[in-house]
Amino acid sequence: MATVVLAVGAFSAPGAQSPFLPVAEIRPGMVGIGRTVYAGDTLDEFRAHILGVLRNAVAPGRDLILARLEGGPLATTGVIQGMSGSPVYIDGRLVGAVSYSLGTFPREPIAGITPIAEMVDAVNSQAPRAQSGEFDLTWPATPQQVFASLGRLVARASAPLPSPLRPTDVVGAPSIADWAPRLRPIGAAMVASGLSPTVESQLQQAVPAFATTGQSGRAAAPGHALRPGDPVGMTFLRGDMEMGATGTVTHIDGTRVYAFGHPFLNQGPTSMPMTRAQVITVLPSLDASMKIAAMGPVIGRMTQDRATAVGGVLGAGPDELDVTVTIESARAGTKSLRFQVLHDQSLTPLFAYVAILNSLTTYERQSGVTSIAAHGTVTYDGLGTLPIDDAFTGDQALSLAAAAAMTPLGVMATNTFGPALPRTLDLTLRVSEAEDYATIERVWLDTTRPTLGGTHTLHVLMRQYRGGTEVISLPITMPAQADGPVTVLVTDGPGLAALEQKELRPAAPLSIEALFARLRNARGGNRLYVRLLTAAAGTAAAGESLPSLPASVQAVLGADTSVAATALTRSVVGAWDRRLPRVVRGSRELTVTLRPVFPPSHP
Repeated sequence: MATVVLAVGAFSAPGAQSPFLPVAEIRPGMVGIGRTVYAGDTLDEFRAHILGVLRNAVAPGRDLILARLEGGPLATTGVIQGMSGSPVYIDGRLVGAVSYSLGTFPREPIAGITPIAEMVDAVNSQAPRAQSGEFDLTWPATPQQVFASLGRLVARASAPLPSPLRPTDVVGAPSIADWAPRLRPIGAAMVASGLSPTVESQLQQAVPAFATTGQSGRAAAPGHALRPGDPVGMTFLRGDMEMGATGTVTHIDGTRVYAFGHPFLNQGPTSMPMTRAQVITVLPSLDASMKIAAMGPVIGRMTQDRATAVGGVLGAGPDELDVTVTIESARAGTKSLRFQVLHDQSLTPLFAYVAILNSLTTYERQSGVTSIAAHGTVTYDGLGTLPIDDAFTGDQALSLAAAAAMTPLGVMATNTFGPALPRTLDLTLRVSEAEDYATIERVWLDTTRPTLGGTHTLHVLMRQYRGGTEVISLPITMPAQADGPVTVLVTDGPGLAALEQKELRPAAPLSIEALFARLRNARGGNRLYVRLLTAAAGTAAAGESLPSLPASVQAVLGADTSVAATALTRSVVGAWDRRLPRVVRGSRELTVTLRPVFPPSHP
């Protein structure tokens, strides 16, 4: 602890030398003192015997200091996942963070140390976030797609690929350059708790390395302020289920925190909750030893995730998505779960999906037929509320319900108009262990002589699964004008969505408000949809579908390159829907010829 006192004193003493030891002053043979936590909240020291400096090792202008570590369990564990960020001091001056380990199955704990100056520069960078769709999904996504994306993320965070280190200059023995290609970022120690066996199994299949991920309960708040060498966490998801990662604090400057010494996901500007963490123990491994850790309370927010460090600010946590999932079933009764999910364009839908699926698989069976009715709301600042009202049935009902609930989140998060992340998600899932759907069997009108502009009653015969039949009746109004027959289409949500994409081609929204409005009217599995279709050509332009335009108007729109106009093969001239208490399946069409309404004759 004496070295820590000297270091802190050096930071505040007037006229004192720089608290950082620059790379130019590093020489082989120097011995540094490092600090990290192997268990509990006790700071333990280890020695760092400097071997040399690899110039331009990580990138042009980015050096790496090589050291042989000694002390504690390091002789048997090697460099430990989760200790990345552990500070190393020489004569009370901070050198940098332990951040790289040597290859696979190393016989000695050789480590790369990221210079502190490069960490400070990275965390104080104003460079924008690079655009990347690595974790983006098209919603509704399948479980395989979700867990493949989650697997890529966990693999990237916990076991980064070796960096192409090719130093151009070596300070020290020339032979140390031979180690450079085998050095790789240590990686964060992943933390997960509250996973159901099903979700854990799917995650392990997507990324086998997750089998060694620490799982533990929530840590109590330590009785001391955050210190260099203490564990620190970053969370994707917290509450009744937690997923995140831990590393080590390198330096604290006021409220500014520097950690890791390498990237987490290398996203640049970010907004992730920063938490205290507690190391339970160290898990030795011939491949990659790691700290088993538990997340603690939020103490601030991580704002930067750069190539040489992660960094953040102590204080209030960042904005997050508040998720409440209520499950109602005969098996589990009523269960209510709460989560907070990080705000991120790609990751918010991904981890909210995991939270919902994990809730369902924790309390409901994972095999056999299940029916789920989903109700809820998603709220957005400045835009309003999106309703969730859908139903699912069959062997895949659990994953379908989770994916459908995420569709509005995913579409809004990745829209091209502007940032839009939700404030709250409140979801109620009513679960029954039975097949529950009705098939559209027959449709007919209350007359054989429908008229132009007339209102007639449409009857739909629905046959329930292993049950009886029912007739759904609703009034529909025919168009006042029609050239040729009119098709009465009665269909389910997937059938209508497929028709719209193939033939009707709804116009793309031209603003975030228009996109929001479209999501409010998203097709549901528990609705009966009725559309009146004519063969008259239409046009989709300026965000609207325009049926039966005169040929001259269509020609003008087609010639105007400033208007995105698309020709439609058929036009919708009437639309209705009816909500049912179960899943609707099937499709039927009825073609009618409309007759004019003649005025009564006079003698």
